Amino acid sequence: MSLSRTAFRFAIVGLATSALYYCLLMLIVELLALDPTLASSACYIILVAFNYLMHHQWTYSVEGRHATRLGRYFCMITGGFLINGAIMYLGVSWLDVNYLLVQAAAIAVIAAWNFALSTLWVFQR
Repeated sequence: MSLSRTAFRFAIVGLATSALYYCLLMLIVELLALDPTLASSACYIILVAFNYLMHHQWTYSVEGRHATRLGRYFCMITGGFLINGAIMYLGVSWLDVNYLLVQAAAIAVIAAWNFALSTLWVFQR
């Protein structure tokens, strides 16, 4: 599959995941009054399985056992989780920026991180 097609599919999955993420984040923060950084971290964990399956089956269309890919995916996701938490904490707690704007910046950074690692390492054939 060409890199441009992979990037397009990655973006579609990313947009779907982000839409779910934002809906869940707003519900948790606004209805449950949970701290935005904690809520963002919870959303990240909840959507990990959806994102992995979509990328495995559709974006990269890889076959075979999940053991190696899943281990690599969790390493990548752990890095993204830490990046997300740091950006949310810095933006919301230190800079006092609206949590939804900070989350948008975090998603952009994590998307670049995930695309690079997914393409070059996690789903490499």
